[in-house]
Amino acid sequence: MEYIFETEHLRIRRFEPEDAEDLYENHLEEDVKKWIPNESYVDIREAQEAIKFYVECVNNKCLPYVLAVELEETGELIGDAGVNRVEGNSDEVEIGYVICKKYSGRGYAAELLKAMTEFITNAFGISILYGRVMQGNIASVKVLEKNGYEFVREEFGAEDDPYGNGMLIYKKEC
Repeated sequence: MEYIFETEHLRIRRFEPEDAEDLYENHLEEDVKKWIPNESYVDIREAQEAIKFYVECVNNKCLPYVLAVELEETGELIGDAGVNRVEGNSDEVEIGYVICKKYSGRGYAAELLKAMTEFITNAFGISILYGRVMQGNIASVKVLEKNGYEFVREEFGAEDDPYGNGMLIYKKEC
C-alpha cells in the first residue's frame, strides 16, 4: 500500500474500493451525522461512488482532495480528511476531517489536522486554510485551535448548517 504521508499514529492514503463499507459505517455514526450531516452516505453504493470520485481527484491532484486515514498500529480505516476550494478564492481551501468515535479523544484528530495542513500547504501551494465548525462542536474547535487556526467570524444561513445555530469559521495562514 502506498501512503501519501504518515504521522506518529496514522497513515494517510488514497481510498481503495474495499474501503467503501468502512467509509459508509464511519459516516453513519451519530456524531458524524450530528456535526457534518451532509457527509453521510445513503448506502454502500454511494460510498463506492464517492471513493471513485475521491481517487480520481487525488490521482489528478485536483480538489476536492479527500484521503483515507488508517491507524498505523492495525491498518484499520478510522477516518478521512480532505480539502476543497473556498468559492471564488483559488489560493484558499476549507479543510475537514472525521475520526470515528471508537478512536476519538486520543489526539488523532489534532495529529491528522496538523499533518494534513502541512501536506496541503506544500502540495498545493495553499497559503490560507479555513475550518468550519457547527456551533456547539467543542471538540472540533479545540482541534482547530490546538493547530493554530484562529476564530474569524460566525456565519449564519449556510446550507451545511441544518439546525440554524451558526457555523464558527477558523482560519490559518501558512
